[in-house]
Amino acid sequence: MSTLLSDKRFWPLFWTQFLGALNDNFFKNALVILITYKSVTLFGLGSGLLVAAAGGIFIFPFFIFSATAGQLADRFEKSKVIFITKVTELCVMILASIGFYLDNYALLMIVLFMMGAQSAFFGPLKYGIIPHLIKKEELVQGNAFVGGGTFLAILIGTILGGLVVTLPNYFAFLSIGLILLALVGIISSTALNKVGNSNPDVKIDFTLFRPSWQILKMTAKDKLVFNTIIGISWFWFLGAGILSLLPVMSKDVLFGGEKVGTMFLATFTIGMGIGSMMSDKFSKKKVEIGMVAPAALLLSFFMVDMYWVGSHWKGIGSPDNLLGVKEFFTQDNSIRIFFDLMMISVFGGMYIIPQMTFVQEGSDPKELSRIISGNNIINALFMVSAAIMIMILHTLKVTVPMQFGILGGMNLLMSFYIYYVHSEKTVRFVMQIFSHTFYKLEVKGHDNIPKDGPIILATNHVTYIDWIFIMAASPRPVRFIIDNAFYSLPTGKFWFSQAGLIPIATRKESAEVLEKAFSNISQNIKEGHCLGIFPEGWITRDGKIKKFQPGLIKIIKKDPVSIVPVTLEGLWGSIFSFEGGKIIFKFPKTLRRTVVVHIGQPITPEEYCPDKMRNHMLGVLGKTTGDIVNE
Repeated sequence: MSTLLSDKRFWPLFWTQFLGALNDNFFKNALVILITYKSVTLFGLGSGLLVAAAGGIFIFPFFIFSATAGQLADRFEKSKVIFITKVTELCVMILASIGFYLDNYALLMIVLFMMGAQSAFFGPLKYGIIPHLIKKEELVQGNAFVGGGTFLAILIGTILGGLVVTLPNYFAFLSIGLILLALVGIISSTALNKVGNSNPDVKIDFTLFRPSWQILKMTAKDKLVFNTIIGISWFWFLGAGILSLLPVMSKDVLFGGEKVGTMFLATFTIGMGIGSMMSDKFSKKKVEIGMVAPAALLLSFFMVDMYWVGSHWKGIGSPDNLLGVKEFFTQDNSIRIFFDLMMISVFGGMYIIPQMTFVQEGSDPKELSRIISGNNIINALFMVSAAIMIMILHTLKVTVPMQFGILGGMNLLMSFYIYYVHSEKTVRFVMQIFSHTFYKLEVKGHDNIPKDGPIILATNHVTYIDWIFIMAASPRPVRFIIDNAFYSLPTGKFWFSQAGLIPIATRKESAEVLEKAFSNISQNIKEGHCLGIFPEGWITRDGKIKKFQPGLIKIIKKDPVSIVPVTLEGLWGSIFSFEGGKIIFKFPKTLRRTVVVHIGQPITPEEYCPDKMRNHMLGVLGKTTGDIVNE
């Protein structure tokens, strides 16, 4: 992982975006803390409403400028445009220093809008240039570093902003810091590799609203990419709500002082960084979109727990006696609410990184910056909506803990939507977690499964859970052909259909189901899916590999497709096998049984022979166990 950070292709971008994010949050958190703890009022808004409004003011420029920003990023050489945005940042930070010196919060709100505009122009450049700088297989890691670096920068900026304003003469430190960070960012941007123009024919439309509509239509062309962008935008809705509530939660509910408020914001950003790195670890150099729905579900759980703890908080502090960090942690449930916040942010990081990478990988490179601009427009719309919702809830006197509960409940619904969009990939990811948690899973020949195109995985059938290990071992979702009786179990149709499984029966059991199965199989092959089949036709009762049924021959005769032999080793004797004549109702012989999945070389349909493939599987088991299993 350290190689990419030290690579000349990548590090200039990393430090350029890192310094920009640090400077943004250094300014924003200093402003938010000053507004909150000085009880600043402006335009008739109290400090609580003003903090929520500040979030909306910063985000609103993304809504109006992102389309033009995307056109510029696709039209001109990206490294040059990045340099210009960094020079603009310096100008904005000089104006911010003047605002702090004059103690003019109206001017500082204008500066906040200008910072949002600068970030709106930088966003499409940052994510649009990554695929041009690094290889496709490095995309997940690159995004994890950019995401993790951004959240680390937010952490440092949040801490610095919170600490500096507690100093007696904070202006000098704040203004020097803002200007210095902008200058260093300009220097790092000059080291960026030139990547050329992605699409020099793009026409720049400065009317703002017309290009926004055109880019939104472009973004919506690919349904899967668009649905993923909705998932990304929801994250920013949720994040905007949480970040605007945390300072108020800290002060008005938990009675924490400035350092407690800074600690809470820092905790959130640390967790986001950890989650970003964990997404890279789970992804293993590929886009693992399947982790998004489980991450969203767990995020909701901890948000609801945070609501419960906040609603029942009985602390020793008061509005006139705000607590320091040490005093805060002497109270009941303080560690619990701290842990809730950490887990919310960790799962938030695991939620966002795979989706951002999915959009980059799934979009046309010539349109990528504009697609990211469309993403930013929708993000901005969601974030401004979050700010408005929080302001309305404040006006209606809804408690801050209850607002966390409302957000948690809304996110729970969103997790089901994400599962619906990516159900097959989610099932595959959950099977990976299950198999590696309860079994010692080894995969041999992982690269023998093609990454795309139609393919059939033919597997020996040992237990009722064989499909779990095949899904866990495969780099792509597998649509299994399974017995209709099993598919038709209570709730089975609902869950199995989510994984794309295909029920089949013998002609004697149901000719209709049989014909429909072969029709579905043919359609899946034409669509380029990966199918899984157990050519024996039933689970072994004695551990032996039985004679293969003719179904596979019928499939490849109609739709010639290559077959990958997959041999499962280590499952005979588990509680899910028929060893001893029964399943489940017996004691396991070992904890975390070792299961090996042997994936052979693909066999062309012309080369396929049932007996040869069966003998291949027997040979694999014989070579690895010393015991040739035969009839």
